[in-house]
Amino acid sequence: MAYVFELIFDPETEAAIRSIWRRFSGANLPSPLAAAGYRPHISLAVYDADHFDADACYQKTVVYARETSSFPVQLSHVGLFVNWENVVFLGVTPSMALLARHREALELCRDQRKSMRTYYAPGLWTPHVTMSFNLTREQTERILAMSWDMGLPLLGQVQALHLVEVAPDHARDIFTCQFNGTS
Repeated sequence: MAYVFELIFDPETEAAIRSIWRRFSGANLPSPLAAAGYRPHISLAVYDADHFDADACYQKTVVYARETSSFPVQLSHVGLFVNWENVVFLGVTPSMALLARHREALELCRDQRKSMRTYYAPGLWTPHVTMSFNLTREQTERILAMSWDMGLPLLGQVQALHLVEVAPDHARDIFTCQFNGTS
């Protein structure tokens, strides 16, 4: 099990991403995120559950969100992480606002750094929206062929910070803190 600190989209962007997930499912391709209760999101950090204290981050996150405006994002391309997880993702254009929110959000859980997976550290992080994972080569090729019709770039707004507990078979909301206003 792990905890994921995420950025959550406006309802229209979330609906557009869910539509892509449904297209995968309709083509008999895996979309485990939709089936397991995950929301479309940009992961800011993943923490190992054994050494993470969610309560320690909550109060700081509430204050931070109240003082932070929502901001625009652009999902501009399709990409792959070819490793043991074989992930297909929508790449997020790394704007100054996005990179700042990433650094600031990591500070909220600074005391939890020992449990954070290192590839989310500033300078190593690849901002993305996971579309599917644990794919075979053939499934990956089919999803990539479908990507021609995804209507990219997708423009949206990030509206909240979200902490979720994830396991192989589910995702469980811990807290969501809405940003104050729009930019």
